[in-house]
Amino acid sequence: MGGRLLNGAGSSLPRRRNMCLACAGFCVVVLSNAAESQQSASETKPAPGVELEEVIVTANKREQRLQDVGLSVSAVSDGELASQRIESVADLAKVIPGLQAAPSVNNTPVYTLRGVGFYETSVAAYPDVSIYLDQAPLPLSVMSRLTMFDLQRVEVLKGPQGTLFGNNATGGAINFVAAKPTGVFDAGADLGFGRFNTVDAGGFLSGPITQSLQARLAVKVVQGGDWQYSYTRDDSLGSARDGAFRLILAWQPLEGLDALFNVNGWQDRSDPQAPQLARTPTPADLQAPIGTVGPTGTIGPNFPLLFYPAAPHNDRAADWSPDNRPSADDRLTQVSANVTYALTPGLAVTAISNFIHYRMQNSTEGDGTALNDLDITSDHADATTFTQEIRVAGNASGSTLRWVLGSNYERTTVEESANLIDPDASTGAQQGFSADSYVSDQKMSNVAAFGNLEFDVTNRLTLQTGLRYTQADRSTSSGTYPTPGYVEPFPGSPGLLNLLNYVWAKIYTPLFCPGVTYQPLVPGESVSINPKTCRTGVYQATLDQNNVSWSAGGTFKATADTLLYLNVARGYKDGSFPEVSAATTTQYGAVSQESVLDYEAGIKLQLAGGRVTLDADAFHYDYNDKQLRAKTVDPIFGLLDTLVNVPKSEVNGAEFEMHVRPIGGLDLRAATTYLDSKVKEYDGTVGIDRINGLAFPVRASFSGVSLPFAPRFQGSASADYAFPAGDRHQGFVGASVAAQSKSFGSLALSAQDVADSTIDAYATVDLRAGIESADDKWKVMLWGTNVTDKYYWTNALRVYDTVVRYSGRPAEYGVSISRRW
Repeated sequence: MGGRLLNGAGSSLPRRRNMCLACAGFCVVVLSNAAESQQSASETKPAPGVELEEVIVTANKREQRLQDVGLSVSAVSDGELASQRIESVADLAKVIPGLQAAPSVNNTPVYTLRGVGFYETSVAAYPDVSIYLDQAPLPLSVMSRLTMFDLQRVEVLKGPQGTLFGNNATGGAINFVAAKPTGVFDAGADLGFGRFNTVDAGGFLSGPITQSLQARLAVKVVQGGDWQYSYTRDDSLGSARDGAFRLILAWQPLEGLDALFNVNGWQDRSDPQAPQLARTPTPADLQAPIGTVGPTGTIGPNFPLLFYPAAPHNDRAADWSPDNRPSADDRLTQVSANVTYALTPGLAVTAISNFIHYRMQNSTEGDGTALNDLDITSDHADATTFTQEIRVAGNASGSTLRWVLGSNYERTTVEESANLIDPDASTGAQQGFSADSYVSDQKMSNVAAFGNLEFDVTNRLTLQTGLRYTQADRSTSSGTYPTPGYVEPFPGSPGLLNLLNYVWAKIYTPLFCPGVTYQPLVPGESVSINPKTCRTGVYQATLDQNNVSWSAGGTFKATADTLLYLNVARGYKDGSFPEVSAATTTQYGAVSQESVLDYEAGIKLQLAGGRVTLDADAFHYDYNDKQLRAKTVDPIFGLLDTLVNVPKSEVNGAEFEMHVRPIGGLDLRAATTYLDSKVKEYDGTVGIDRINGLAFPVRASFSGVSLPFAPRFQGSASADYAFPAGDRHQGFVGASVAAQSKSFGSLALSAQDVADSTIDAYATVDLRAGIESADDKWKVMLWGTNVTDKYYWTNALRVYDTVVRYSGRPAEYGVSISRRW
């Protein structure tokens, strides 16, 4: 499975034939083994029961029935993950209403939950939705990309989770629970073949090594051909080349001591998605207006970008620069240890150590055209994380008091550098400056102490409270430089240093620092200028912040099958520095920490003798200092990126989730989230006012504007039916629907900005059907995703001179075969 699968992108016809033959051969072997196992089978698989299975989660750092947890928690089992082909957080959003996963220009995912999210594309940005693997944090969103395989379940906790899950969980937390080693030998293999010649292969081995040591090794490889095509030339993009592994060791050397060691890693060499040009640019979109005169040209009405055709409304149609084909080589290695020692039957100490190294090497398409209006030819990042948690928990059997006390330490460093080219941008054509390199070196340190307490006042009433103090420190060293070895394509170009020396001396210094003598740039120096001092150089700054997250609430067991809960919680997210190409050091400025105060009430019911579970809740968020990537206006270069705080916002919402098994074998699920989000206080940039050829910001109040990635309605529904097919077989069919109303990729006020940032409402349909053995030894499934080939997009944003969209995946279909021994 090694060399050819990992190195071939499925782009040549012979290689595709080989994949198809390998797939067919594997199917024959699997079905032959299945037939042999059937001949020896003496028992049939019992008919599925009518009562729903009990779901166990660890939302409170201990195992509990989901229906006993006084929080909004959604859990997805391994069976649901497999049958609905949920293999990423983006897929998870199809079954967890309220969750959004958006792609970005830098190929970094952005997660939002209940309207709380941080759209920042640099690797060093902490997300608002914390990700964990078996309680070990994956602190940066890029680290979660290929983690969803060989899982026991996924838990999604909604609302601020600061007391138990730390800083940076203002939106919530996602906990991946990996499948664990078994006490007896167990093994399995899975193989799938789908559209675009995609081969998806994986498997696991599990069992005891010694009497006290058990192990589980899981692997997964995905190889596939291109799914995007250029609508202006004969070219294609989108091949898949992923590989991942996970080794878990469970060790019990003595009674009361349990240790879990996890070594896992992945490599992602799949092509980053190319965005679609949403519309042909107009003169108003150009950062250098028509008629602008510069050292190397005048922007005329025949500027090429003004005639570039918009992408067809087709999920596969896109365009990218042929001399900068999007590519990726991202790798992650994680080693963690979770050790628990029971001091007494009701008192245990747990230590969780976690080390992660992540390396990224990408090139991405930014502007959605074959021109170089804004493309990242190289984006390299190197990140390391070390975390340590120690906690003591008291949970004696029969006790009315349960408590947890602990501390956390995290140290994360991220070095990121990117090369940006834009010779076809309006400012590039005018000024003869079309490339730069920007770098940042960020260091983050978090130290926290926390406690959580649950007390049973009566056998029906339980009160809970939690507290966490966090000291969060961050530093940055950032700069923008001439790209080494880059040759400007413009005859007579003054070069970046000469151009900026002229601009800084003749325009910026008289404008911002009258009376100051400008000191010319020298090679090797950062070209970003400080508008307060009119001096250039590396930007260095620190953030030193602390906060207290807390929660309080209670549950009331109205009946044996009815739980009511009421909670108030406040969570915080660390401040952040951006990684941007900056004309002035103002763009490097930090955003302060944000906070969410959540008021929430809910009910959990079991009805009809355990055949129905129903969860519902309502919540109100006071969202303060929301962090956001937005635009600032530079006098020369126009709209550029920076980070801002939105002082006050609010989110009101409600959720509903139901699981019904009306008859044996029939599972019905439905879930929906309603959000009413809006900005209450924020003045931001809405346009450009040009005075004597210089650009100045036009600002306005955004009060009442909806928050990004917060559709008013989002829902999912599924129906699965399993039925006997002879004495030793079981057939199954299923369908899923995911839908949402329109949302927005950014804060938008003007009619044009609203239109450009709109993510239209959409619904997608997935289908599945198959047959499996009565003894669970094999399964064959035919599947289809987005079977109606609905054209939709998941992000819409302004890049520089252009507006782009990221389309959802087209219709895909295939066959999956599973074998267990």
